[in-house]
Amino acid sequence: MRDVIIASANNHSAERIKTILQSGGIFVRSLLCSGNEVLAFTGVYPRALVVCGRLGDMTALTLANMLPQGCDVIHLLPSGESQAVFVSNMVEINMPLDRVEFLRTVKVMAATENEVLSRHKKSDETEEILDRAKRIIMNRHHVSEREAHKILQRRSMESGMKLLELARMIGDG
Repeated sequence: MRDVIIASANNHSAERIKTILQSGGIFVRSLLCSGNEVLAFTGVYPRALVVCGRLGDMTALTLANMLPQGCDVIHLLPSGESQAVFVSNMVEINMPLDRVEFLRTVKVMAATENEVLSRHKKSDETEEILDRAKRIIMNRHHVSEREAHKILQRRSMESGMKLLELARMIGDG
């Protein structure tokens, strides 16, 4: 299992998230309050999963882009907000949290280090498979590419299938 850390400028929020994760059997290695602390931490623990709330020194998007290869971010979005840019190493969950969905997402992402590493080293063929599946979802559900990717991720987690395996099935019909 990967190291799970919580990053939030609000210590009270970080403690609440930690309590939720621990109630689901997930060990939290550290609570950090800034993006710079996360970057320093991931220099020592380069395969960390960062559960990220609001930070004072940078956005979750900036953090996700600065993290070393192999690190992922679960961005906890305040109610009503949405991210405008897709980042391959970041999943967003809207507040208020659905406890079951949140725990499932963290468990899946924390337990799949090998899949995460391979995701960062995708071949052109892998990109094509994922793009084709997203196009099919976009056409069927009339959603954006970003929404199609979220649908693909959610179905992958719900079914327990790897993202690439599910994308292949969708692409093959």
